[in-house]
Amino acid sequence: MHSALWQTSPLSGDPLFFICAEGAAQATARLLLTPKTTPQLAKATGEIAYEAGRDFTWQPGTREIVLTSDSRIPFRREAELMPPPGSPDSIAANHDGTKHLLFGEGHFFHDQQVAAEYTPAEPWLGPRPAADPAALARALAHLKNREPLKIVLLGDSISTGANASGPMGAPPHHPAYQDLVVSELRKRFGGPISLHNLSVGGMDAPWGVKQMPAAIAAAPDLFIVAFGMNDASGRRSSVDYGDCVRQMASAMQAARPACDVIVVATMTANAVWQYAAPALYPAYLDKLLALRAPGFAVADVTTSWTWIAARKHYLDLTGNGVNHPNDFGHHLYADVILALFG
Repeated sequence: MHSALWQTSPLSGDPLFFICAEGAAQATARLLLTPKTTPQLAKATGEIAYEAGRDFTWQPGTREIVLTSDSRIPFRREAELMPPPGSPDSIAANHDGTKHLLFGEGHFFHDQQVAAEYTPAEPWLGPRPAADPAALARALAHLKNREPLKIVLLGDSISTGANASGPMGAPPHHPAYQDLVVSELRKRFGGPISLHNLSVGGMDAPWGVKQMPAAIAAAPDLFIVAFGMNDASGRRSSVDYGDCVRQMASAMQAARPACDVIVVATMTANAVWQYAAPALYPAYLDKLLALRAPGFAVADVTTSWTWIAARKHYLDLTGNGVNHPNDFGHHLYADVILALFG
């Protein structure tokens, strides 16, 4: 059975991207929580298990992992994270406009990341998304009665499965968040559940409004809307964003009154990327929360992602360096959505 990150002990898959800061002797990375004992580290692909003492060191009572001088664990020097324009494996641009950022699609970052497993010595003090059974009463009735439930997903590249190792064809073949949701609901309730994914990379909420005839024609019992990343990068106002989401939900429920809606509040982009919009992500969330009602639930990824990102480095969590989640991030998306079902 799938366990939410805030319920799991040991915590498995805590992602690490090692960075050697300017002037530092060794590369380091931070765990999400403080371990009770020495954590187990492995390449994110699962192909190499790393050894304490040989590859890394950890001091009890801390969250920091330090690489040894002859460690097999990959790392990047701080200067490599913001290379000059024209550098390979980079994208324009740093928010100051003078440099690029380390960037790569596919499993470029996945291949450089490490997954840690450990029993936390401290409780989970971050957000714990709450169930919202009133908002999903009709979908839950389908599930509890083991009646067919058809889910239609409409979103951007994150919802295509971008940079999850499974869709990228890399071990350990972790599913995209939407597939995790479907798999877990099948396990919990035992009924037939199908997913029809209309998501397209690079799209935003106004595009989603235009896709509503296709979404309605797919005849969902549960409609999941997941935009916001590209809207924020394009500096769409929170008012316009919220109005587009309202239009999508209203159009679906006017055509299919028995269809419940989940709207996903997005993860955030790398704050040093020129298209990041730190003020817009929480503003978008506020607009979504104001729309909550019976039949309309909000999966608040924004709050959980922000708390986790503040305790780690963005490159620990990213799938491409700027605006996609890695396996851990897809796990988080699934956890927040599944929490709504109780």
